[in-house]
Amino acid sequence: MPACTTQFIWTPFTDVPGRDGVEQYHRMVNSLIESFLRDPWFWAFLAAIGWTFGFALIMSETFGRRPAFGVLCFLLAQVPRVVLALPFVQQPRLPVPWWTAVLGAAILLVTLPFTLAVLRIVPWTAPNAAEPLRTNGWYGVVRHPLMFRDSFWPLGWSLIFGSIIGVALTPVWLAICWMMAVVEEERLVSVYGDSYRRYQRTTSRLNPFLRYRRG
Repeated sequence: MPACTTQFIWTPFTDVPGRDGVEQYHRMVNSLIESFLRDPWFWAFLAAIGWTFGFALIMSETFGRRPAFGVLCFLLAQVPRVVLALPFVQQPRLPVPWWTAVLGAAILLVTLPFTLAVLRIVPWTAPNAAEPLRTNGWYGVVRHPLMFRDSFWPLGWSLIFGSIIGVALTPVWLAICWMMAVVEEERLVSVYGDSYRRYQRTTSRLNPFLRYRRG
């Protein structure tokens, strides 16, 4: 008498009538990706990773001498904060009357010109004694013009698009930039010594309206 065997085959996707398993799998993956792309906290998480890498850039001799790593930090810290406020990202929205949009644009007009400070330094690298200490131009307004920009431009951008989460995250970005500025200044003092200490006494850390005070 021939042996009778039963074969069990697990088919998690093909058991849906009328739908191909591979197609269903692709749809599931696409749906998962779309849910991430529409989640504002996903973009905030990516930005937080970028800022964490930024601390490594400042504190590590190894990472601080790798411009490619600096570019990665910059892109991770900035691009997600641009995307977070955009309309396709699902989140509560503020009403955007004309004056809110104008206020957001004004904040961008004030903060984004501080980007020009990057022309005076070797960007996305750790402090280096081979580079002169910059204390004039944008660096005569605040000691960390790029950190000042990074603290507030997302607020202007978020107001334009009515992003409640983007606005609410402003104190978080400010706190991160302030902590990063403090950490970077410890390195700058070790590199430039008394020259940087004198600079600290004459120029605010992040507040352009506080002149001749230590920030």
